Amino acid sequence: MKNRYDAIIIGAGPAGLACSTELADKGLEVAVLDEQAAPGGQIYRNISKTSARQRAILGPDYTAGLELIRAFTEATVDYLPQTRVWQAEAAGEVFFSHDNRSGRFQAPFLALNTGAMERPVPFPGWTLPGVMTCGGMSNLYKDSTLVPREPVVLAGSGPLLWLVAEHLLALEAPIAAILDTTPLKQMLTAMPELPAALRRAGYLFKGVKMIAAVQLAARKAKVPMYRQVSGLRAEGDGRVERVKASCRGRELSFEASTLLVHEGIIPNTALLRQVGCRHSWNPVQRYWHPQVDASGKTSLGSVYVAGDGTFVHGAKAAELKGRLTGLTIARELRRLTEPDYRRQAAEVQAELQEELLPRPYIDALYAPRKDLFTISDETTVCRCEGVTAGRIRELVEQGYTDHNEIKSIIRCGMGPCQGRMCGSAVMELVAEGSGRSPEETRQMRLRPPIKPVSLQELANATLGEPDES
Repeated sequence: MKNRYDAIIIGAGPAGLACSTELADKGLEVAVLDEQAAPGGQIYRNISKTSARQRAILGPDYTAGLELIRAFTEATVDYLPQTRVWQAEAAGEVFFSHDNRSGRFQAPFLALNTGAMERPVPFPGWTLPGVMTCGGMSNLYKDSTLVPREPVVLAGSGPLLWLVAEHLLALEAPIAAILDTTPLKQMLTAMPELPAALRRAGYLFKGVKMIAAVQLAARKAKVPMYRQVSGLRAEGDGRVERVKASCRGRELSFEASTLLVHEGIIPNTALLRQVGCRHSWNPVQRYWHPQVDASGKTSLGSVYVAGDGTFVHGAKAAELKGRLTGLTIARELRRLTEPDYRRQAAEVQAELQEELLPRPYIDALYAPRKDLFTISDETTVCRCEGVTAGRIRELVEQGYTDHNEIKSIIRCGMGPCQGRMCGSAVMELVAEGSGRSPEETRQMRLRPPIKPVSLQELANATLGEPDES
């Protein structure tokens, strides 16, 4: 395999697939590095191997990825699945581990399409076996048709909560309860964004129809549903046995062996911060995102980001953003004339603008509630290092308001996940205790390797080997 390419694409979700296919169609040499075993990312996970029944359960939004996968597999690209990228450099170097050895690729352009992740939110009992995210449950079904056979509770806020509930009800999973934590007042907060969203009324109606279908199916299955839920906690001896919560002054308790949680989606910015991209704070959805222009170009010039790694806009928008990034890189490499670029990019941008019309309304409706990170001192925040919320608050009270200082003192964010699971919570606790807004605080600094690398992989390194071409 070569060491040098025209472009290196990280991630084979909708954005990475569209970007790499666009570049390959222009005759450019492209490498695609992907952590998954097959292309599709999280949204189209395992789509080429799922059964007809699985696709029927997962619905048309999932099966829409088949065409994207087909175009990618027919394109001439060097695809490396099951590959962990643990360092990237603005000069165009990418370091990774694949097949029990480390390697290095180089290219004048990088497209770091790292996608998104479910927002980790600590609560009492969240470290117990049996607690997992809604997206994790969905992936288990996509990969191996696993469905809970013991009582399960779904809790949280956002479209994915309802989508997974719809799937589990269709699969006749034993759902003990559905707990919606969305504050009712956010419907009023989101109202100013509704007129623009109604320009795509069909999209909104699809969401309303899904929630109505879940409510109907839940009533038929005698599954209790509660709105405006707070105070979620899991209890049990060595595993989840009970799920408790509050609902408008009423205490709820359910026997369950699985708790599925979801409190929104945030960009996965670990690699983007390591490479040095400038970021901005989104005050509505409360997450950091890389600063990019319409084509996905970052502050580093030769580094691009497309898909949900920039703003969380969904699979179709990610695909369109990936196409636009691919067209832009092709123009920079003189494989596309300026007139052709403008014509093709304008078509993609018009489709993307229409796709994004409902997003401000959805973002406002499902914005993180104000008390989302109001957690007890005893609650573990950093799972890797066992650091509690109380310990973090102690440091903030002592005047430490820099995430990096806190990390150096109590190792919060130094574990295998490199702060991906605790970073948001630490930032919110610092803001809570210091009275400063998150954008006034420094992001947690990430140094390579951002993913675990074994000594054996380094010993087997192919770094610096000459091209085989």
